[in-house]
Amino acid sequence: MKNRIIQLINTEGLTSSKFADTIGVQRSSISHILSGRNNPSLDFVQKILISYPSIDPNWLISGSGNMYKSQDSPSLFQETKPDHSPLENQPNQPPKLTKEPITIPSSNTEPVLEMNAFVSGKQIEKVVVFYTDKTFKEYNPS
Repeated sequence: MKNRIIQLINTEGLTSSKFADTIGVQRSSISHILSGRNNPSLDFVQKILISYPSIDPNWLISGSGNMYKSQDSPSLFQETKPDHSPLENQPNQPPKLTKEPITIPSSNTEPVLEMNAFVSGKQIEKVVVFYTDKTFKEYNPS
């Protein structure tokens, strides 16, 4: 199972530390499993399957079958293109969100703040930026 966990970490493009944080275990647990010192517990396997629902449990536990339940989506973080406009709502379905660049002009003394935002037909009222020195700045696009 150790090799399959390594394969999962590599396929998802993660470090062992990021993987530990994602599934909610101590980083030392990952280190011990990857070094072969410990075998993964049932709780550990459950945390992987909860955090990565597209992973096939049979593959993870026994190595049989494919890594993903659907081989059409090789990564959980792969961006997909919408099949319709983000503003077009289909009956009985919430609107799909897409990434579109949004430019929010700031005061004349500062450069323009550019960012990607998820747009779903709603307008942005305010953007708040928090700085590491515990200060913040509000931007109003109007």
